Amino acid sequence: MTPTYWAVVILVFGAVVLLLVVSLLSTHPRVVAYAGLPFAVISAGFGLQTPQPLALAIVALCGVCAIALLLIPVLEPAVPQHVAEAAALLLLGTAGAIGLAQATDLLQAVVGLETLALSAVILVALGAGDRSLEAAFKYIVLGAISLASLLYGLGLVYLGGGSLAFPTAAQIAASPLVLAGIVLVGLGIAFELALVPLHWGALDAYTAAAPGLAGFVMSASKLAAAFALGRIVLAAGASLGQVLIWIGCITIVWGTFGAIAQARDLRRMLAYSAITHAGFIGLALGSGPAGAVTAGFYAAAYASMAMLVFAGLAGPWSVDLRTIGRWRALALGLGLFSLAGIPPTPGFWAKLAVLVVAWQAAGWLPTLIAVAGGVFSVLYYLRPLPDLFAALRAEPSVAVDSRPVLLPGVVLATLAVVVMSIFPGIAWYLVRGA
Repeated sequence: MTPTYWAVVILVFGAVVLLLVVSLLSTHPRVVAYAGLPFAVISAGFGLQTPQPLALAIVALCGVCAIALLLIPVLEPAVPQHVAEAAALLLLGTAGAIGLAQATDLLQAVVGLETLALSAVILVALGAGDRSLEAAFKYIVLGAISLASLLYGLGLVYLGGGSLAFPTAAQIAASPLVLAGIVLVGLGIAFELALVPLHWGALDAYTAAAPGLAGFVMSASKLAAAFALGRIVLAAGASLGQVLIWIGCITIVWGTFGAIAQARDLRRMLAYSAITHAGFIGLALGSGPAGAVTAGFYAAAYASMAMLVFAGLAGPWSVDLRTIGRWRALALGLGLFSLAGIPPTPGFWAKLAVLVVAWQAAGWLPTLIAVAGGVFSVLYYLRPLPDLFAALRAEPSVAVDSRPVLLPGVVLATLAVVVMSIFPGIAWYLVRGA
């Protein structure tokens, strides 16, 4: 049993424990949050003992899970008694994400991906209102199609190469069946990353899910898919990398214009911007061996930023930014600045790392597209700033939604972003090694 498997076992054990006592915890959301937290912390400890680059994947995924757990007290599910199940699904989804990220063959990748995907679908469906159910239905239908693609591709790889291991470049070149199979497998995993044109189900899920759960689904899916696709690209060679470079560029352009068009819907803008960030990860993955490491670093940085923004938005479906209180306004502003890539936030370091490997491996045109996507992102990320300034200047007589139960989750997410801003080398060390 390696530390990676121990991390998965601890998370699954925690999910089972929460489900066994669900009747006792269903009316105590704070107890649910703090009961699930130790399992995420212990798993992160095992992640620190894991060889690079998986160390960053496990630590980051457990961190995302911990923040989402701390936001459970302000979760507003359609059925309030389901908060305990939400905590169990967060632990189980994290275990699936770790399984996908560390998969050493295609069968492990399928098991990990489906554990994550099914947990994510149910988490999306837990939200109040018909929009959550509709988004979950779309997500599970499109996810089933991606699973069929992945399983069919797995069969073709086994038929052409006689093994479930990730095929090498020589095997792909020697067998059309292996080539077709690895393309189908890549499409199945790209659905989790939400690359264009496989982003439609994720777009609605990111918009309709409860904020804390949406942040988890966005972050965990991108982290796990980035590491899994990185393994495939490194095994397959430069040919698949070239395809990912241009898919990443198209995704950046599509997500950027989609986000700019969302003039009044902050959640929809964040969903489209998540597509843009998936494009940056795809561009990094296609940029050679150094690109896979950079993609993991970018995904971890994005996870910290996204969780901070959604921690600030957690609570009711319709949130008035002018009444969220000073601390939440500051946290949300920091998250938006970071997503925009303004130095010295994690978004700046992550985008800089992608631009370096893209320039070295892909040339000037993909790099220019990435630069343009980063520059234009300022147009939509900074659009909510007037409302956030209004929250900071709010008079004592103005009704403010202080939401004190949000404080632990917001503080932990803020701490993650601040540490990534000041010490980005910590994450870089965990993903790359000494």
